[in-house]
Amino acid sequence: MNAYFSNSARTHAEELLPVVIEKPSHYTMSTNDSDDTDRLEQYIRDEKGHLDSCESMVELANWLYANEYFETNDREIPTSDLKEILGDRLEYGVNTLLDHLEGINVVDEVSQGGGRFILHERTGRAFFDPNNREMLPLLEEEISRFLEDLHEQESQAPESEDAGDDKTQSIADGGEIEDADSDETDETDAGGEKEPDDVPTTLREVAAAALDVEVPLEDALTNPTDHIERIIRFDDVVTAVIESDEVGRGRAYEPMGWRNAANKWVLTMTAKARKENESLS
Repeated sequence: MNAYFSNSARTHAEELLPVVIEKPSHYTMSTNDSDDTDRLEQYIRDEKGHLDSCESMVELANWLYANEYFETNDREIPTSDLKEILGDRLEYGVNTLLDHLEGINVVDEVSQGGGRFILHERTGRAFFDPNNREMLPLLEEEISRFLEDLHEQESQAPESEDAGDDKTQSIADGGEIEDADSDETDETDAGGEKEPDDVPTTLREVAAAALDVEVPLEDALTNPTDHIERIIRFDDVVTAVIESDEVGRGRAYEPMGWRNAANKWVLTMTAKARKENESLS
């Protein structure tokens, strides 16, 4: 578990751009089928040489070795990152290659302690135990940041409304309403569709639409005694705010909720030993 949390402290950029070791002392690259100095490559060819994807398997295994994704040094890489980094360089799909290499004990899928976990995205902390009380202060902090943003945006709203009131007052004082463009056609008369009037345009409206509850937004986020329910509600709200084209965030807060554990991979100790021509016993 501690190993996983240490991994989560790494940034996503570090995972996407692993350090490639140029000509490491422990690395040999064999490109000739008859060259048996690289025991790992030879082993893969012996086991999977009948498959057209064999050379792509060798390339993937060599890449994992060169970038030191080993069982012994706490470096793991998700399937999604392998696809992003190597997808255009390999002739066959990453999932297919990993399945073949796992079948001959060249790579191993790292267990994450469960299929789902709660992720605090702003800090990257992951909680596999939903009853872990350490997550509660993080949840309260995120909700507090959101509510502060909500109230700050609402306190600024009257300024824009006052501008609209000034225009209304000038008309009431004898001003004329500007004529609509004579070239414009009434959408209703032309059979066109009008823009819906109920599209949420404020932070509160977007958040309320995401929750669809009949209580004030503040109560919906803070009153449930079940902290998991509060997490789910907060996650839905912030996700809706991020995806909305009508509103934005004025403070730093990020989603927090259930996530699926990504499959992560390493080169096995046996494969590393073969690569370095060490004894397998």
